[in-house]
Amino acid sequence: MDNKEYKVLARKYRPQKFEDLIGQEILVSILSNSIVAKRIAHSYVLTGVRGVGKTTTARLIAMSLNCNERQKNNPEPCGECDSCLSIKKDSNIDVIEMDAASKTGVDDVREIIDNIKYKPVNNSYKIFIIDEVHMLSTNAFNALLKTLEEPPNHVKFIFATTEVKKIPITILSRCQRFDLLRIEREALTNHLFKISKLENIDIDKEAMGLIVRAADGSVRDGLSLLDQAMSNQNNKIDTKTINSMLGLADRNKIFDLLEFIFQGNATNALNGYKDLYNSGADIIMIFDEMLNSVHFITQIKIYPDLVKNIYIPEIERTRGLEISKKINMNSLGLIWQVLFKGYQELQEGFHLFQHGEMIILRLIYIHDGPSPEELLSKIENKKNHDTDKAVIKKDAPTSIKNNSTKSIEIDNKKQSENLPETSDKSIINISSYREFVDLFYIKKEGMIHSNLYNKVKLISFKEGEVILNTDSIIDKHFNRTVGKNISKWTGRIWQIHSSNSNIGKSLFEEDLLKQQEEIKEIENNSEVRQILENFPGTTIHSISDINEINDENKIEKMNKNKKEF
Repeated sequence: MDNKEYKVLARKYRPQKFEDLIGQEILVSILSNSIVAKRIAHSYVLTGVRGVGKTTTARLIAMSLNCNERQKNNPEPCGECDSCLSIKKDSNIDVIEMDAASKTGVDDVREIIDNIKYKPVNNSYKIFIIDEVHMLSTNAFNALLKTLEEPPNHVKFIFATTEVKKIPITILSRCQRFDLLRIEREALTNHLFKISKLENIDIDKEAMGLIVRAADGSVRDGLSLLDQAMSNQNNKIDTKTINSMLGLADRNKIFDLLEFIFQGNATNALNGYKDLYNSGADIIMIFDEMLNSVHFITQIKIYPDLVKNIYIPEIERTRGLEISKKINMNSLGLIWQVLFKGYQELQEGFHLFQHGEMIILRLIYIHDGPSPEELLSKIENKKNHDTDKAVIKKDAPTSIKNNSTKSIEIDNKKQSENLPETSDKSIINISSYREFVDLFYIKKEGMIHSNLYNKVKLISFKEGEVILNTDSIIDKHFNRTVGKNISKWTGRIWQIHSSNSNIGKSLFEEDLLKQQEEIKEIENNSEVRQILENFPGTTIHSISDINEINDENKIEKMNKNKKEF
């Protein structure tokens, strides 16, 4: 009877030499050179995502430094001497490994400090490997500071962590830091195929592609998934096995579902979604796969050569390229946003199947709606030439800005803010209070312009004399500053008076009231109503003039009334 303990692949194929570390060529080169040259730091920090080889690298450093048979000009440990074998078995008394996740306190660190004064028993160095070092308490880090700054020559520290930002900067400044990279898809695929061959496992490329994608750059995760797949099947692993194991949806059916959505075919889309559900696919994973597919289609449109990458499953390359030719980037961006929002809702929702159906319908009818260009054209044709034309705009104007992130912004305020500065030598007649205020923006007097527009109420205006309610202005010299500047720019004396009357309104208040009236008119437009219905919770809070007067024309208009002495 065979009583030999089974080793999982992640342990069985743990790298035994630096050259076995995949995807970490820069790290290996630096460490190898420093070991050969005997330029060894007293402390290292190894950081990176889970499963990229941090603890393995720490052990390799320990083996190399303490190897009894290592060649002088070769950094690789022999792997066969007593020191190497004992480190592999975690029984070397001079190499102490500590898990900071379970030993976080200052007392645990004090044990290390008390231990370092004793020289190594059988090796050249006493090496402390602290895994998940970011879990140490603040007091524990502080207790380690002095020792870490000036340790004995025979002591080396190697820290491993996934959260390097949680380590105090005072600790990091005393260590050499190495960032272990995520393993590239190509390198990880080749590595897993190599191990599959050693284990006499036949796995097709599509199935391996799914494992590599799920591993997300982690060698350990990839090996664990491969190990799991080997347990589910004897010697043959196919795509169906991996889909079932991970709860993934059939990728071909995912592309079919996306095509139905792009076509606006609600019946086939819902039937396809139901078919995926009945086949055992997890609902959240269905939408996760849809997000991945939309992202991949977008990538193909940007990087067409991506279809030549043999490490991407063929079905993704073929279907992705086919669909990318039928849809534009604007639609892909919109679908991604709605799909991602729906995916987030599913994470916290209930009645997941029904919720998924509603997300798909939302995608269909948003995609099936009018394009921004078509909507703009229809709105423009329905409005009088004498009225301000409006368009759904992404950003609110500076005059009436709102912090709401779920809104369609529309603005009919004149874009005087964008006027360029005129020359001080120009003498301009100002026929309205709005032109009066605009001139301060032109002259880059932003603070004064903001106060005049937002806070100051106009009581009366005529050229050369303005009466304002400035109760909300703290600066007692405000009127004098305004009068001095406007007189300089226009070439005539302006008198600026204050009044306590509340009969006037600020320009901000006037524009806001005007916009509220126009918003009601816009909301009655059938095309706009359709958009608001497709985006629940969306509101129209501002409007913007699409027939913007460019800066030069506006300056020219003001200069028509120019006076010269």
